[in-house]
Amino acid sequence: MPARTPARAAPPLSADDWTAAALAVLSDSGIEAVQITALTRRLGVTRGSFYWHFASRAALLDALLGAWRARNTGVMVGALDGAPTLDEAILALFAVWVDHRRFDPRLDQAVRDWARRSEPVRAAVRAEDAARVRAIAAVYERHGYDPTEAFIRARVIYFTQISYHALHMEEDETMPERLSYLEAYFRSFTGRDIDPGIAAAYRAGVQGRGGA
Repeated sequence: MPARTPARAAPPLSADDWTAAALAVLSDSGIEAVQITALTRRLGVTRGSFYWHFASRAALLDALLGAWRARNTGVMVGALDGAPTLDEAILALFAVWVDHRRFDPRLDQAVRDWARRSEPVRAAVRAEDAARVRAIAAVYERHGYDPTEAFIRARVIYFTQISYHALHMEEDETMPERLSYLEAYFRSFTGRDIDPGIAAAYRAGVQGRGGA
């Protein structure tokens, strides 16, 4: 009778694994559901595994804020930094916002809900909103807008998008319908017309991803 091959032990969880699991719970059920015992059941491990990486639940919550900041602000800033023209910068923002594999609107809203219960988190959200607006305003300034106009236009485009997610407009508006407004949105946000070739390339890219 052949010898039985011993079962391989599951690889140990990393701090990133715990953070990812907590982020999923935060997005699905809110901050009150992010509890150590519930996470150990979800991951099929003991509490000792958690405490190997985090001193406390508070330390995990700090990691959640850091992950949210790195993902949702970082992807916006990175998109803007890589765009050589205003047209491409604005559309790079649009591309980030419609691709939920990059910018996670559910996570963003979950953190904003959490901020209603926590002054430190509220301060963190205010700081990230300000950083995002500054990054957008800097693009406008680079392309000839005076600082005050750049700041106001950045606020308009950013808070319009955040409200779009908060009001769940994606549930009522198809991607083809949203894309049909591209030129009007661009004119509203910049005061000028978009380059037709850049607009066509953007539409083709979004449609090629299936309106992700």
